[in-house]
Amino acid sequence: MQTYKIIKPDADAICLEAAKDFLRLAQQCVQQKGEFSVALAGGSTPKKLYQILAKPPYADALPWGKMRLFFGDERGVPPDHPDSNYAMANRYLFKHINIDPTHVHRVQAELEPDKAAQAYHATLKGFLPLDEDNRPVFDLVLLGLGADGHVASLFPGTDILQVEDRCAAAVWVEDKNSWRISVTLPVINSAEHVWLLVTGEAKNDIVDRVFHYPSVNTPLPVERLNPKRDLSWYLDHAAARWVR
Repeated sequence: MQTYKIIKPDADAICLEAAKDFLRLAQQCVQQKGEFSVALAGGSTPKKLYQILAKPPYADALPWGKMRLFFGDERGVPPDHPDSNYAMANRYLFKHINIDPTHVHRVQAELEPDKAAQAYHATLKGFLPLDEDNRPVFDLVLLGLGADGHVASLFPGTDILQVEDRCAAAVWVEDKNSWRISVTLPVINSAEHVWLLVTGEAKNDIVDRVFHYPSVNTPLPVERLNPKRDLSWYLDHAAARWVR
């Protein structure tokens, strides 16, 4: 695995850089194998990226007809709920692009949590290519990063971190007092590329820790990321205060 750092002055600049790289990777994947699969993330920084992708020149240049869009995680709410990652992506991206609705694969989080996870496990297995370990392979997984080191809905100390036989699982997050459905760590690590979009002063301590003081005995979820090809950190100056 190669690790890259892309550092720009602010969130807008970081998302613009990510949009350029997103277009380049999408075109490359479609040219090489005819399709491009992405796991989308929730959060304010990914939202900025989606707003850029939803407008020219990206909305016109991206090969939407050859793309399949999934979600790395979802809150345990209906798809029209304000907290839904799907609702956010639908509002800021899907409504503005020419993509077949059957190529957008949301988590059915309105179901009972375990049933929603089982259904998404089947979706991932059914629509993505499988590797030698029979795990689905994303071309790209987009992730945010929590100040506690969580990615997707893989929170420190939760049972989902031990799940290896399922592609998606339900997890109760005590601090959030809510259910989440998340792809599991082995699926994230089966991806070709993983990009972390991290901005803001509140994230500089966790970024500093990951790069300079990594955990030895109990690694944080973010420290366990190990995709097939590369892990790219898109950081603004505030998040990268201690990293250059």
